[in-house]
Amino acid sequence: MRTPYTYTRRAARTVATIGHDHVPRVVANLSDAAITRMEDLTAIGHVYDPVTDKWAMRDQAAEFLYMGSTPLPFMAPTGTRQLLDADAWAAHSDTFYCVPVFTVDTYTHATARHSVMNVVRCTIDELTSDVVAQLILDTTVVLLLSSTAPSYYTSMRAAIDRVTDAGLTAPIILERDIRSASIDVCVLHASTDLGGLLVDGLGDGTMLQVGTPEHVDLQQSIRLSFTILQATRTRMTKTEYISCPSCGRTLFDLQETTARIRSHTDHLKGVKIGIMGCIVNGPGEMADADYGYVGSGPDRITLYRGQEIVQRNIPSDGAVEALIDIIKSDERWVVPTAPSS
Repeated sequence: MRTPYTYTRRAARTVATIGHDHVPRVVANLSDAAITRMEDLTAIGHVYDPVTDKWAMRDQAAEFLYMGSTPLPFMAPTGTRQLLDADAWAAHSDTFYCVPVFTVDTYTHATARHSVMNVVRCTIDELTSDVVAQLILDTTVVLLLSSTAPSYYTSMRAAIDRVTDAGLTAPIILERDIRSASIDVCVLHASTDLGGLLVDGLGDGTMLQVGTPEHVDLQQSIRLSFTILQATRTRMTKTEYISCPSCGRTLFDLQETTARIRSHTDHLKGVKIGIMGCIVNGPGEMADADYGYVGSGPDRITLYRGQEIVQRNIPSDGAVEALIDIIKSDERWVVPTAPSS
């Protein structure tokens, strides 16, 4: 029985690189995008260098590319797989590295399936008991699941609980499409809907689209997917900063200091840094941070490793460099690379 008081990830079997102990995967929905050049994939984290004829994969890059019925007109980037609608997959020259995407109906009547991974794209209403019973028997199935109910979060949670209780252990990719003239509205709904499910331990991946009613913002969709995964602690791909709201006890310019620390450390994937204005509440508020930068007096900073004080009451000039030295001493420092164009 799932409890709201502890995190327990839904038990899902491994299918290819999805499910079980694998971090949640990110799927880019390119089915309606005009992808004609290799450079068109930069928005989803894959950068092509024509000089070396090689791909570079950013820390926040989609691993699966849902192309609908139109395959990429060039070889897919290293480390990715194309997801193609079943008919397009069957007609493609590479039916191994490409993966078929079925509807419930086409899956039921399919005469050919992939030997490793078959994606079934459906809504929660299509997961009848007969369909679930059929999917349970196939260890290659991955569900690409969505809901059209007024409350996406509650309807999806109830449906996933229902099929899991029935014995379905297929990995589940959460599909969500949110359109609004305001990106803040998209962020709010995506965070509460997908974030809530991931915090509940439900979901082995996401396929998120956000944008205006007329246009999908691919770059924002991928960045938001990874941000939600980071916020739910299910996949760490960037530095995380924990900062208190400014108050009368704050002993330095919190925004300016945070920006300065971020400019030096935002390439440290998975490191959590607490930046706190005062010594009174700061250490408690940054309890789960790896490192702490806390105001301890006028123009004075105390540096922490976890909850342990490493340097006390040092001058603020040079405190950022001292923080970096602590990270280096723990062998968690990496040299930042030049940003890709």
